[in-house]
Amino acid sequence: MLIRHRQILTNGLHLRHFCQSSAAAVLQDPIEPPPLTYLEGLLRPDPKYEEIIRAIPRSSSGKNISAKERKVGRIPSIVFEQEDGQHGGNKRIISVRTNQIRKLVNHMGRSFFLSRLFDLEVAPDFESDEIIEKVRVLPRKLHLHAGTDAVLNVTFIRAPSHALLKVDVPLVLGEKMCLMD
Repeated sequence: MLIRHRQILTNGLHLRHFCQSSAAAVLQDPIEPPPLTYLEGLLRPDPKYEEIIRAIPRSSSGKNISAKERKVGRIPSIVFEQEDGQHGGNKRIISVRTNQIRKLVNHMGRSFFLSRLFDLEVAPDFESDEIIEKVRVLPRKLHLHAGTDAVLNVTFIRAPSHALLKVDVPLVLGEKMCLMD
């Protein structure tokens, strides 16, 4: 029985042998990819639709505080600092203007809004020119009221240029629209 167990262990162990050329290729510096460019003849993003979402920081959260925020025309929101925002991590609670988010969602559509990067400027007040922080974010979730489709909450995730994020990309084919991963 012991001999049979040893044979299974040795058969399961696979050793790989590399030649000198493959070892040299691994030791070389990685080749930097060329910068991304737009293909000729295809549409480019229009800079006039480049949108900056303005926000103010909040000190506390809760359902009563969120209801008060909605009454004064703001949407309670959250920005996850970590790439895997669904499992916690550093988060920042903010408020954004209801009319700005409603305008963006109505103009682009919900699926296009959730698949686009935005610049988020956090200021002490909406009318203030002072900017506390400016980050690139991706809207992750948009919570809507079941009866009125009013935006209740927006969840953002920080999207630095080096981050790899999974995004649902909407495809428009003729008259129909489908959502593909």
